[in-house]
Amino acid sequence: MGKPFFTDPVFLSYIEGEEFSPGLSIDLDFLPSEPHNSRQDTICEIVHGKKVLHIGCTDHLPIIDEKIKSGRHLHAALLDICEKVVGVDIDEESINHLIKNYNMSDIYNIDLVTTPKEKIPFLNDAPFDFAIMGEIVEHLDNPVEFLSKLRTEHGKLFKKLIVTVPNAFNYNVLKHWNRGNETINSDHRFWFSPYTITRVLSASGYNVESIQMGDVSQKMDIFSRALNRLFSIVGSPKRLRVPQRYGATVIVIASQQ
Repeated sequence: MGKPFFTDPVFLSYIEGEEFSPGLSIDLDFLPSEPHNSRQDTICEIVHGKKVLHIGCTDHLPIIDEKIKSGRHLHAALLDICEKVVGVDIDEESINHLIKNYNMSDIYNIDLVTTPKEKIPFLNDAPFDFAIMGEIVEHLDNPVEFLSKLRTEHGKLFKKLIVTVPNAFNYNVLKHWNRGNETINSDHRFWFSPYTITRVLSASGYNVESIQMGDVSQKMDIFSRALNRLFSIVGSPKRLRVPQRYGATVIVIASQQ
């Protein structure tokens, strides 16, 4: 494995915007060779037993029930494995749905960017070990403005920040792209890569500490499909997968500058 670009002094001047290159080459050999196969599993392993502030905790209302039923609702999973979890979201209808139908507590209809410190109802629970923004940044009109205000206005609420964003070079997205189609969540404003999310976080006053990819696809050539089916039949968790750099999700841990 190579040295991560975000720890290499050679790249810091580019990350911080002091130097410019029209063709900067980023070595992705630092990515682990054995990734988790889901964003949720990776996040849960990182924050297990910790105090967590979950920003954007609800998910889209039409898919909440299905995700909870299938075990793919991140906030529900965090409640099972963390010491303390507080959730915030600007979607009041989804908040009410989780409270009414799943008896969830400590979830608040709050916009952290516009809510002053003195009106934060869970201030006494701070500092949280981690704040999590899972698949949120790509929905924002101005990610740098939001992340900067989160740090300057409410940075004392959390020690570290976990951000996950969709990978522009996702294996499945590229398959559709090669067929002449872009397949995307209709509410997304951006695609990201390890470098571009690092650039956004740096501009917002954060230092990236680690990057890995989640939701890595199985290989789909004829030989790999046959072997993966055999693994499935015998109950083996092994799968032949594409390289981690083609994972669907970029998972970043960052600290405040």
